[in-house]
Amino acid sequence: ARGRFNFRLIDVGLQIDLNRRVVMDRSNPLNDFDEINFRDRFRMYKASAADIISLLETRLSSDYFRGMPIPPSLQVLITLRFLACGTFHRETGDLCGVSEPTVCKIVHKVCKAICELKDDYIKFPDAAGQANYKVEFFEYGNFPGVIGYSEEYRNRKNWFSINVQSVCTPTMQFSNIVARWKGATHDSRIFQNSCLYAQFEGGQHSGIILGDSGYAQTNFLFTPYLHAVTPEQQRYNQAHIRTRGTVERMFGVWKSRFQCLRNTLRFEPRRCCIVIIATAVLHNYLKQHGCPDPQMEHRDEPDLPMVEPDNDRYGLACRDAFAWRHFSQ
Repeated sequence: ARGRFNFRLIDVGLQIDLNRRVVMDRSNPLNDFDEINFRDRFRMYKASAADIISLLETRLSSDYFRGMPIPPSLQVLITLRFLACGTFHRETGDLCGVSEPTVCKIVHKVCKAICELKDDYIKFPDAAGQANYKVEFFEYGNFPGVIGYSEEYRNRKNWFSINVQSVCTPTMQFSNIVARWKGATHDSRIFQNSCLYAQFEGGQHSGIILGDSGYAQTNFLFTPYLHAVTPEQQRYNQAHIRTRGTVERMFGVWKSRFQCLRNTLRFEPRRCCIVIIATAVLHNYLKQHGCPDPQMEHRDEPDLPMVEPDNDRYGLACRDAFAWRHFSQ
């Protein structure tokens, strides 16, 4: 049989405030560390971090994370700490008094906000800028990550990675970056499928780009001679190596400031690419605002041979003419 049960709450002297909010004691690294200790932990000065917070503050909201809102300033500092050290999220959270899942959520949220600034801080020079320097520097890089994914991510050095293509200026800033290809993808294929390649093919840019022997020689991308025989070819190769040293130094500064790029990024590939682009945007921002470069940490990585790409005959003729014109004496 169905029945109706009536009940009432009995006051036993226990009062519960349903609107009570749990207050957590979260530290603020800007206040907790002096200038030297802050720089050691974040790879930048306090003033630079404060500028980045101001830049991103309007793009971030104080979302609720199971109790108390985390202010945008702390979200940015948590992300900068992870990018600078590449440590586990638990260690990053312990520094600022937040949980490991919360750190994971914040890092990806802030990195996406930084990536939205890519077009503002990573720009290929226009015609006026190209008139100041005619040579850009080309490079690729394999960044560790994507654990447990298919063999398409295994690079020629036998570890899983994202293959990143970048172009830098003489001031060691990114002017172009592509971070979306699997580690096993050949460098030349990445370039030939990029927007930059189509722009050069269409005559939108003047000057030339210097690249290593992993790229196919064209009339606008100049690579070194694999077998330099004549004196002008040898001098060309020497100048090529010296000039391309700029992009090698830029990669060294980039990875030294953002140690997460040296360690394994334990994210899915899409999120790894977002982190890589975010660090490139921050690199340019810090360079443009005069932040000193961190001390470079040299780690010897074996340079393994790469399958030689199919060079364009017209491109080879352009390189020969260039070497004869500029290095024959």
